[in-house]
Amino acid sequence: MNPLRGSLASIPGALSSFISESASSLLQYNSLNNSAAGAQDDDVSSTTSQSDKSYPIPSSLVKEQWRLIFTSDANVQDLEAAIAHCRDLVMISDECSEERRWLVRHLVDLRYSLKELQSAESDPLEIAPHVKTVVGHHFNVQRSGHIGARQYCDHCSGLIWRMIQASYVCTDCNFIAHQKCVDSIIRICAHVVASERRYPINEICPEIGLAAQRYKCPECGILLNFTLPKPISCFGSNKTEENSWIEPRLCDYSGLYYCPNCHWNDYSIIPARVVHNWDFTQYKVSRASLQEINLFYEKPLIKLEEANPKLFVFLEKLGNVKKLRQNLFYMRKYLLECRSATEEKLLDKQITNHLNNDNVGANESRRHLIQSTEFYSINDLELIEKGILVDYLQKVFNAFDQHIRNCELCRAKAYICEICDNNEVIFPFDDGCIMCNKCNSIYHRVCMTRKNMSCPKCIRLQERKNHLAIVNAEDISDTDDI
Repeated sequence: MNPLRGSLASIPGALSSFISESASSLLQYNSLNNSAAGAQDDDVSSTTSQSDKSYPIPSSLVKEQWRLIFTSDANVQDLEAAIAHCRDLVMISDECSEERRWLVRHLVDLRYSLKELQSAESDPLEIAPHVKTVVGHHFNVQRSGHIGARQYCDHCSGLIWRMIQASYVCTDCNFIAHQKCVDSIIRICAHVVASERRYPINEICPEIGLAAQRYKCPECGILLNFTLPKPISCFGSNKTEENSWIEPRLCDYSGLYYCPNCHWNDYSIIPARVVHNWDFTQYKVSRASLQEINLFYEKPLIKLEEANPKLFVFLEKLGNVKKLRQNLFYMRKYLLECRSATEEKLLDKQITNHLNNDNVGANESRRHLIQSTEFYSINDLELIEKGILVDYLQKVFNAFDQHIRNCELCRAKAYICEICDNNEVIFPFDDGCIMCNKCNSIYHRVCMTRKNMSCPKCIRLQERKNHLAIVNAEDISDTDDI
């Protein structure tokens, strides 16, 4: 009985030693991670406060930092003076230089800070629309909410307990973070990066290798290799975990290797693979790349025919979409000049109805399909592959065609083929018609083929121009003789 009592009495001591040793090992591991993450280049200095973090300032602008306001206790007058000085530095800096890029980013942050401060002074009870600005992110406070899909912090990868924890959400890129992690955010807002880049990366996985990255994560700077052994204490026994490995994960969009904290093995469509290979397979991307691709997803920025014209030859569905967009472009001119179509708001109604019925997307995101013929978004290309966009454009075309052929105002602007003298009215969006590229006259395609694709109106205008030139030359010679 005594040995059992002695063993029970020794449990509190073993438990306390286990807790102390675990705490010491945890502190040692955190110190190693912090030292690895804090190893940055010496040529770039960062002057930020704990409550108001800014971008790493270039070395050439360090002498101006005292006039650019890096503290959170600045008043309205200080911010206005800093904005004026930052604007002057932008004007005198070199175009497309690192200094101008940093100054533009900082100028945006200063203006948001000024707006928040003015809103707080005008009404202290009113919460400003952007309560915090950190490295381009414009955060709103998200209070505790209902239980739904799990949310994880984009900075520390930890779970956000929304029932008891408040979090910050960026209104531009949907970056979400704990309240305690906001001041430590390193990743620049994807909206800022996308605005500076203006176009998705056009190369397929432009990998540079770990050696070119100095074996560091490009976002947090942690070493992507074997680290020091981590001590593991288990009830008084000292053990070490050998060969602990920080896995380098390749981002297929940027071609860079990230650590598991910055790369969560998210999958996404790669714009470059779609444009060059018509490949809609989803590949693994980092968190920063995923947010950037999501910002480019709905924007019509891709000139597909200019980037890869062979796709329109091999893919029949692309040729059909191109033809429908050209016809809708011509129809739009008729509907904009038609008084009855403007009063009925035919353009808005048809786009809205077909968008809601076909689940194509937001109302404003599809207007470019009838306003131009060359720009596509990533979502447009994905809908073309699924066959949804062709059906949507065909329904819009049928609705517009029915109005134009039944409207007297629109029919009054129709054409009659000058070659065959047929009384049938024709439009530029008819299948059997062709438009002259010089004078925009409309003819039957068969009639133009019989004339060897020569436009009678252009020939007549050229003859008239030549006749006027001869008459003017004769008048000048008569004046010289006199």
